[in-house]
Amino acid sequence: WLGPSCCVLHRLQPTRWGRLQLWRTHCCWPLSSRGPSRGPSLQATAMVKVEPLDLDGSASGGRRGSSLRRSVSEEALRTSVTSVAALQASAPGQAIFRVRHYVRDVFLKSGWLDSALAHNTRKFLRGKWFMGVTVLSLFAALFLSEIFALAQVPSNTALDVLLSLVFAVFALEFLGCCATDTSYILGFFFWMDLLGTVSMIFDISFMAGIDVTEPFYVNRDSGSSQSNVIVVRATRATKLGARAGRISRVLKILRFLPFLMKSEDDKRVKMAKVISNQLTNGLSTRVAFLTIAIVVIMPLFTMFAYPEEDDSMGAWTELLDVDATTFHEAWTSGNTTLTAIMKDRLVSEAARFKEFYKAISYGPFAVEFGESSDSGAFTHLPEELDLGPLVGWTFSGPGRKSSMRVVTQGRIQTFFDMTTPKVQEAGCNIGLICFIILIMCCFGLLMSSSISVVALQPLERMLAVVRERCTQIFKYTDNLKDDSDSESDTNSEYDGMEHDSEFVLLEKVVAKLAAIADLSSSQHEVEVKANMTEHEIMQVSWMQGAQLPSRVSSEQKRGKAEGAGSMDREPRSAANSLPMSIVDALQTPNFNTLDLSKEHKVSTAVYLMVDVAGAASAWARNNIPEAQIWAFTRKVESEYHANPFHNFAHAIDVEYGVYRYMCLIDAERFLSQTTQFSLLVAAIGHDIGHTGVNNPFLVETSHELAVRYNDRSPLENMHCARLFQVMTAPDTNLFVNIERDLYKELRKGVIHAILHTDVTKHNEMIKDLGMLYQMNSQSFDDLKPENAIKSSSEIGLISGMLLHGADVSNPIKPWEVCARLARLCMDEFFAQGDMEKKAGIPVQMLNDRDKVNTPNAQIGFIEFFIAPMVTEMVHLFPPLHSLAEFLGQNIQNWSDIWQQEAAPAPDVAAKVTARVQKLSEKMQVLAKQAQQHERLKQG
Repeated sequence: WLGPSCCVLHRLQPTRWGRLQLWRTHCCWPLSSRGPSRGPSLQATAMVKVEPLDLDGSASGGRRGSSLRRSVSEEALRTSVTSVAALQASAPGQAIFRVRHYVRDVFLKSGWLDSALAHNTRKFLRGKWFMGVTVLSLFAALFLSEIFALAQVPSNTALDVLLSLVFAVFALEFLGCCATDTSYILGFFFWMDLLGTVSMIFDISFMAGIDVTEPFYVNRDSGSSQSNVIVVRATRATKLGARAGRISRVLKILRFLPFLMKSEDDKRVKMAKVISNQLTNGLSTRVAFLTIAIVVIMPLFTMFAYPEEDDSMGAWTELLDVDATTFHEAWTSGNTTLTAIMKDRLVSEAARFKEFYKAISYGPFAVEFGESSDSGAFTHLPEELDLGPLVGWTFSGPGRKSSMRVVTQGRIQTFFDMTTPKVQEAGCNIGLICFIILIMCCFGLLMSSSISVVALQPLERMLAVVRERCTQIFKYTDNLKDDSDSESDTNSEYDGMEHDSEFVLLEKVVAKLAAIADLSSSQHEVEVKANMTEHEIMQVSWMQGAQLPSRVSSEQKRGKAEGAGSMDREPRSAANSLPMSIVDALQTPNFNTLDLSKEHKVSTAVYLMVDVAGAASAWARNNIPEAQIWAFTRKVESEYHANPFHNFAHAIDVEYGVYRYMCLIDAERFLSQTTQFSLLVAAIGHDIGHTGVNNPFLVETSHELAVRYNDRSPLENMHCARLFQVMTAPDTNLFVNIERDLYKELRKGVIHAILHTDVTKHNEMIKDLGMLYQMNSQSFDDLKPENAIKSSSEIGLISGMLLHGADVSNPIKPWEVCARLARLCMDEFFAQGDMEKKAGIPVQMLNDRDKVNTPNAQIGFIEFFIAPMVTEMVHLFPPLHSLAEFLGQNIQNWSDIWQQEAAPAPDVAAKVTARVQKLSEKMQVLAKQAQQHERLKQG
């Protein structure tokens, strides 16, 4: 939407499902209608600043936007920089600009442009068969009328039939282009095609054309001789002007000329070819308009001047009328002598009249004596005087009546044979049209060739380099190859600078690099937002962590599927020991571990490792003895303390979460069997031996764990050590039959994943996930993550995301489970706060049961900690859209409970409600767009 000041452009970006935003462009003219498809705020050399807006219109703080690969819908939103600047240069241009965008919006909302019928119509109109028909129709429209005049065809039938067919072809092309190409509407060719199509009615006799079976009458009694000449001149100018639209169609066939066909080398640079076509069209249309204007407009200046033409036909008719009037008076008076004298004089004058035109290419072939009525009708009176047999005319009546000129004055009506002048006029018209076409082609191609040498050839070389580098950056070379469809698109003069052109690719690269630089340089400082209290700011600071340890530097190699081979053992009993209600619940998001018995928890853990369908379970069944799995699981269960939250039930919940996420994202496509199994093992042991307090408490009290691990993730390091200590015993060693190298890889992967459950690594993980998407957006947008997740660092990042996401998944579960887990977690926090008060050390945020309101704490936890992580997860993997949906519902529920329990002041309640509503809507939009995107790609 163009703002009233015409210096701010708001455009609804059809972004990728994850970030539905408005792009706001601050600019100094010339203005581009396109914001970067992705990227942070940019200040371009053309004084253009583009920034994404949230749904309420506020800027998104410099975070990257989103992009969606082209479709007809996105195609309808784009327009070239040149077109926009030209349209916005004047008030009529702005009106046309708004009309065109209104039409585009209508087409987008209706979905017509994406329909099969619209696609087939575009393909038909741009096909070679229809183009050939239009070319033949064009030449028929330009020359057929004149050819029939040259041949002096006496009837209208054949010409009317042929021109009616031409009219139908023109109308079909015009309506088809209007219905399927929004950039065509109100453009140059729109008006020219409209003029050329409408002008066809002036050549078809049964519409508004000339009837060749009727002569051309001139009645000098009405005094209209001067006006008749003006009408004739105006008719000729109008006829030529109407054909201007048809002549402009010649421009469309220029690209089919042999010397204009692009070579195979030229086709490698698609954008340069598009620019070349557009430049040819642009220059040719200007030359055509100038040529036609000169030919059509110049004669108009002499339209009302004195008629410098042959007026002898009227003069002779007037002389004959004088003698005829005298003859009629004598005849009516009964004076026989005078009648005979006047008859001889009239015949003699008619003979002189005939001799006068003997050496001229046109002349009279009949003179009739009669009388004219008041209405102008002439009545022949042969019984009074018949001059035909008395004179013997040189010329004969033409077969084509429109080549006959009839002049009437008084009692004389003369008939002239104008066949030769009409034939000459038709030939001159054909020559004039050919000359105009020649001028248009020659000068248009000359200008195009000159500019091509000066500008286009260097541009082609530059864009070839751009295209080559973009293929390396985006890693989707296949999509950059020109196929037959794209070749057809670039040939169309209506297509514009779209369809993954080099300019668009370069724009994406710049935006991507800017986003990567923004992510790389971000220090993730506390984000102080409006409407936040000091307490909330401190809470955010705590959630973001006081320190950011460096990432694990070791590289994790992908585990190979090979193991110790199949082993004979007893059938698995985990599934048999679980009620079907639990087995069924594991396939839904509603699974709840809180109400399970100890045995059911152990059986569930084993079931998720070995009995569910999947590559990890198959690998475990073939490589790990059943006895070790059961013994390992029972030993791990015994090592968990009876904490309110961080207990074995939480471990099973995290294992279930990892399993469910891997199923939803089809992790088998990019994670090996061993990597998936190691994640399930890490999930079971990620909080083993948890003391019920957090890392800052251990550091503050100089706990032995903090001293042992140098204050760096003491709990997470302890969990890793305790887990592998469990596996040192022969009966609980899961990897007893695994090769040494594979064991090292599995151990490295488990340690890496567990260490990244430390809350202080949360923001770093979000940044890395955003970086991963930026570098491989095309693969993730196409639901092909296997093309992006290949290196050990990428596999480690996704593994950490799956485990950490499941570890803090309370707010992204159904409300009943979410509420219970949140209360238990807060109980554990409050218990630590009591210990801090007793020890006389500062009470951490969220730990003081006398000050912290649980619903309010959950609102802040969701808004500043969970929502950014869920956003990145859904960006990478659209099938996780249910996480965003649950998150939006849960924060709204917590807000309602907070207002009921805390009864805050109206102004405080209004501020929090606004924040909650905004985030809830964002999450719902994110979930909906992701779901639609997934269906679109899979459908």
